[in-house]
Amino acid sequence: MDSSSDNFRSLSDINAIFEFAKLEQTDFKPDIQCLSFSQNLDNEDVKLVELDKPVMETLLAGGKVEIRGDVSESAVLVTEGCTYDLKEAETSNSLLLLPDMSFGCDINTDGEQNIVKKQVCSVLHNYFELRPMKPKLKKLHTMLKEKPYKGKEWEEDEENAGKKYTWIDLCERIQASDLQIKEKLSHMDAFEFEGFWRLLDFEYLTTVVHHIIQLCEERDWLSEGIDEKECLDVLRDLFPEKIILHVLKCFTDSQSGEDKMDLENIKYHLNEDKVCRHFAELCLRVSGKFNLNDFLKTWQESVPGEMKTSLSQLEGMALIDRDSKPEVIWFYSVEDLPENVGERFEALYEERKKWTLEEITPYIRDLTNEKMDVVALLTKFSRSSLQNGIKMFSSKRTT
Repeated sequence: MDSSSDNFRSLSDINAIFEFAKLEQTDFKPDIQCLSFSQNLDNEDVKLVELDKPVMETLLAGGKVEIRGDVSESAVLVTEGCTYDLKEAETSNSLLLLPDMSFGCDINTDGEQNIVKKQVCSVLHNYFELRPMKPKLKKLHTMLKEKPYKGKEWEEDEENAGKKYTWIDLCERIQASDLQIKEKLSHMDAFEFEGFWRLLDFEYLTTVVHHIIQLCEERDWLSEGIDEKECLDVLRDLFPEKIILHVLKCFTDSQSGEDKMDLENIKYHLNEDKVCRHFAELCLRVSGKFNLNDFLKTWQESVPGEMKTSLSQLEGMALIDRDSKPEVIWFYSVEDLPENVGERFEALYEERKKWTLEEITPYIRDLTNEKMDVVALLTKFSRSSLQNGIKMFSSKRTT
């Protein structure tokens, strides 16, 4: 290897080295690659990334591989369904980058000795490692809450103008893969409306739900199922058709009459748990701490028909203090908690000093992965103790 592209070793020089090292020419392929350094080494703009097998296979198959993240955040690499943290690593060895280096089967095995000139375009001492990570999706909820959909009149009010985001906007700014973003949007009951991804304002959503339930009670749809066509015909003057369909899908189980392939007579049946959960949130959102017995009575009276409320429907949305006199309940949503694991536990133990496994599980389940389940998370971030024979979890910082 020489620092000048015009001063390569000759064949006699190379054979002299073979002889000095007591090596036979026949042990080597005839094409001999001689390296030189470019006078304009590109060491700033070139970055090396060590790929794992799934990412390499995605690239070779022509699949999507992108680097994402907002300008104020660290970058992540994503495929269609996975997210990887990009961590810079250093090496004591010099990594030489050659655009057209030949390896193994690419080199001729027959013929006379021949010098093939190759030029090094970059010399690097660091590279990026890929580490699978949970997607960072908290920001998605924050972005879509900037301007929830409140109705046509609010959309046209310039004083209430807020930022709206297209699918491309979300992909550029959210540190997650396409599939992971889509799954989170579905979990949030977000929907695409006029080219932008939106959430429904809670009060507006409640108004739509109220009209749908009112129709159900008037037409005996609670038992027979909601007729999609008739529901749209009645309510389309009040709400956009796409909004009505979205709310129907959020609060019902769809079915197409007797024949599930009959797309002309689609009927929906209200999902008891989803409807009851919505009315519980309606009761709790603005009430602060609510007498538990009074809440249970009010809640049951607010739901339609023969639906039955159950505390199990409030998982991850409300907390109950059974030690207070009287017992109280209050709104406490997992969606409002930090995404960072340490910060999540800190917030939970600030809200409540001690938790049972049943109480805390809904608030940390979304932090789990294949290597760390709920119990493992609690072992790492909490201390356990027995209280009246029940295992309780508290902060490790507790003295």
